[in-house]
Amino acid sequence: MKQPFSKITGFSSVYILCFILISIVGKTQTINRFDLVNRHNVILKEIDPLAPLSVGNGDFAYTADVTGMQSLEKYYYKNGIPLETLSTWAWHSFPNTDHLKLEDTMKPSDFHGREIRYASQEKNAAGEYFRQNPHPAPLGQISLVRGNGKSLEVDDIRQVNQKLDLWKGLLSSSYEIDGQSVAVETVSSPDESTVAFRIQSSLLKEGKIKQAFRFPYSYNLSVKNKPPFEWDKASLHKTTIVSKGLNNVVLKRVINTTVYYVSIHWKGRAKFELDGPHRFYLNAKGSDSLQIVCRFSPIPLKYDSPAFAEIKKSSAESWKQYWTKGGAVDFSTSTDPRAEELERRVVLSQYLMKVNYAGSFPPQETGLTHISWYGKHNSEVYWWHSAQFYQWNHTDLLEKSFNWYRQILPVALKEAGREGFEGARWPKMAGIDGRTSPGGINPFIIWNQPNPIYLAELIYRAHPDAETLKKYSGVVFESAKFLASYAFYDVNTDRYILGPPLKSVNEKTDENTTQNPTFELVQWYYGLKVAQDWRVRMGMSRDVHWNEVLKKLSLPSIKEGKYLEMETDPDMYDRKGGFSSAMIMSLGYLPQTPLIDRNVMLNTFKTIYERNGLRSFVSWSLGKGAMTAARLGERNKAVDILCNALPGAVFLKNGHVQRAKEPLACPAYLPANSAFLAAVALMAAGWENGPQESAPGFPHDGNWNIKVENMNKLP
Repeated sequence: MKQPFSKITGFSSVYILCFILISIVGKTQTINRFDLVNRHNVILKEIDPLAPLSVGNGDFAYTADVTGMQSLEKYYYKNGIPLETLSTWAWHSFPNTDHLKLEDTMKPSDFHGREIRYASQEKNAAGEYFRQNPHPAPLGQISLVRGNGKSLEVDDIRQVNQKLDLWKGLLSSSYEIDGQSVAVETVSSPDESTVAFRIQSSLLKEGKIKQAFRFPYSYNLSVKNKPPFEWDKASLHKTTIVSKGLNNVVLKRVINTTVYYVSIHWKGRAKFELDGPHRFYLNAKGSDSLQIVCRFSPIPLKYDSPAFAEIKKSSAESWKQYWTKGGAVDFSTSTDPRAEELERRVVLSQYLMKVNYAGSFPPQETGLTHISWYGKHNSEVYWWHSAQFYQWNHTDLLEKSFNWYRQILPVALKEAGREGFEGARWPKMAGIDGRTSPGGINPFIIWNQPNPIYLAELIYRAHPDAETLKKYSGVVFESAKFLASYAFYDVNTDRYILGPPLKSVNEKTDENTTQNPTFELVQWYYGLKVAQDWRVRMGMSRDVHWNEVLKKLSLPSIKEGKYLEMETDPDMYDRKGGFSSAMIMSLGYLPQTPLIDRNVMLNTFKTIYERNGLRSFVSWSLGKGAMTAARLGERNKAVDILCNALPGAVFLKNGHVQRAKEPLACPAYLPANSAFLAAVALMAAGWENGPQESAPGFPHDGNWNIKVENMNKLP
């Protein structure tokens, strides 16, 4: 029994005083955040098409080349990462002139004797249309051009010196054109779709360079990843001048049913000029300096644009708050030769997450850097996208995108009902409207379904109160209803099974023969368990059917002391070459559950590592492998995975990682960064019921001296 505070004396009072003091000291910042961040500022001395640099806020991003603008579009597109201006709110659909219907993409599948029609036909006209639409709308290109309107060429740019100041979110670019210096500062507003520039050069005054604003129709989406702009369809969209003043202009963009506005405000003597239907110039001849603020908005803009200096200041304040409020890990006093690169990867990944993933719509896999998979959100990797925000103590940024799931709940309920299930079935691949996209894989993926429960639990752990429970219980309970409804009771074996039809994580199996994949089984168990915990927290009784599913859910399959990826592939270890490692996420990504035997998982992990080595752990598998290794006590292997430098695990100068399967088609594959951050956070902050020591996932061999601050543990 606890004693009243007034009755506690002697040793107890001293103990409490020490505890209070320790708590205060524990909150004192010991890491020099400014030094930590600034020692990894990106500095470029040459043109590198794989190293464009972005400024942005999670709902908007502007990606620039070495000119500080988007002046070398063709070169960067062909050889590296495209130069784009994107937001989470601007979406476009091509006209549905053939009156195609989503139903035209559906074909029947057998679900244990019951027919379900899934949108699995992606190659017919309807399939292609609904995969492509809606897609993000490119907001426009802002660049420097020659005085005669011709584009700058790579050979025109000399003496490059570009710096991305991570602490301020400020891009500073200096270079020479025709032997004369040009200096450009580029910065984004922290809370609006606004990019601002300050340009200084005698070339402006002489009229030899000027600012260009150019607007494409859309993308050529016959290219799924990294589609090029469509510049040659001027008649299909409109750009009109709504208003024009001495130092400002407002443009209205109409692309089929998509409408948005562009406000351009400048300080300095300049003339706004029209060159064709969708190309404009800002000619500052006579002045050697120019400040420009360009704002994009889905609604008419009713107030004046802030000045460049104001945006620069607010950006610096916002980024300082981001870097100081959240978690931090300092490797600077570690003696392992890989420590500096590991820290660089962490800091640059944190910057990229804030720019690309911290918005109000769950991100596509290339964020706001360039579009891929038609710009759609792929929900199976949403945990990898956003759990790291909770771990690094930015749960508010996780909640921003998670609220989209609350918004599309009616859509998910309707889809589950159409298929004959209870609860909500979340779309695997969707645009802003939440409608599923057709595909031969999409309707059969299920490892996206428990993700909202897990993420809601992380939000609750950050804010364990009744308000959180009330706010997100709809998503949690409707997700759980689907899990319990989808699990099929097999009378012959007296157990609940998953699939068929089902596509496992590796996406290569036949959906009609795949049953009981290990990772998905453990996901189902953990999701239903957490949902039951939420019911208890809210004063409700445990759901009887959920308990029944938990009790009789199929166990993961084991062969020769190792977990199989799925029950229906018993010979996976006998095949030559590599094999899927999805089952290791059952303990790593997920916490320890009764379904997983730790020793069997250790044997499984060691077998995969010995067979394939670091080849198994590139891209987002950096996180997958390191998290499992850490939870199993394989600390050296966990670090080896994080420091992997094989193709698909190389962090470019700007922090981006190319997708291993198609590096030039998907040169900025951000799940690699977010999964990497999730693993580093787990290893640094630890996990519930894990080792009670500092940085429990890192080797304690004297080579890793790690400072950790303000991090959150995973379950």
